[in-house]
Amino acid sequence: MKKDQVSTKCGGVDVCKLWLDAAEHGLEDSLRAPNTAEGIAELIGWFKARGVVRVGFEATGGFERKLLLALEAEGLEVVMFQPLQVLAFGRFKGRKAKNDEKDARLIAAATAQCDTVKAASDPLLMELAERFTVYERISETVAQFKTFAQQLDGEPHKAEVKAQILSLVAAKTRLARQIIAAIKAAPHLAQRYGLLMSIPGIGPLIAASLVVRMPELGSMEFGQAASMLGTAPYDRDSGSFKGRRFIGGGRERPRRMMYMAALTAIRHDAGFKAFATRLVSAGKAKKVAIVAVMRKLIEAANLVLKRNTPWVTRTAN
Repeated sequence: MKKDQVSTKCGGVDVCKLWLDAAEHGLEDSLRAPNTAEGIAELIGWFKARGVVRVGFEATGGFERKLLLALEAEGLEVVMFQPLQVLAFGRFKGRKAKNDEKDARLIAAATAQCDTVKAASDPLLMELAERFTVYERISETVAQFKTFAQQLDGEPHKAEVKAQILSLVAAKTRLARQIIAAIKAAPHLAQRYGLLMSIPGIGPLIAASLVVRMPELGSMEFGQAASMLGTAPYDRDSGSFKGRRFIGGGRERPRRMMYMAALTAIRHDAGFKAFATRLVSAGKAKKVAIVAVMRKLIEAANLVLKRNTPWVTRTAN
């Protein structure tokens, strides 16, 4: 364990819509406060009185947003876990009992073991991420409505559903334009957006998704971007057994976007097309080749942002 992990006082918060349950790692007392501005202020004061400087919590789909901004505003270090990370840590520790207070203690323990502190959040990116979520939910609804329309026999009912689809598609288009316009209006985001647009297969909406959903791009080492996206291959070997490689985890929403980027790159870029063709000719499944292109694209995205120079077209290998 690193020295700063031992000396740094850590806390954990179990976040829900109505309540915040807080605990300090290594101590028995705890605090429950409402998930309001007043409750968050009480929670931060409670942590500061105990000398806590690093606080962890799970991503909860938005209920943690006010807490995150308040902690950062007070200068506290923040670690935001994915729920599966805390679940896996709990299993490793043999934790079976579950309630809000125990969850807060488990998160505090995970925070004490974590050597990666989350970078300060950009309020504009958080607002754009929420818009993207709305865009994505509308896209899912459109797909469901299209399937539903195919199952209807009566023309009046089909016409009504199709009218709803047209309305939702218009809303999608409007949201996409708003997101891209907001990115172009912010110099620090517009530069990143322009660099990403230089990469084959990455169009306006995909570039916007990477700007918003993966702000860490440009600060990672080789292989980390693919792992974060969820396209890095993992071994499944034991002894003499050699299993198939697999991908898993990562950020699902930008990964969906990068799948489309890979298809476009394979169709329209000679280098990526040759790379995918070579993999398929060697016996790889088409989907494996597409994932390999996704991996190259996300590493290219990290590289152009790190170097602050546009993509230069070359033969992929």
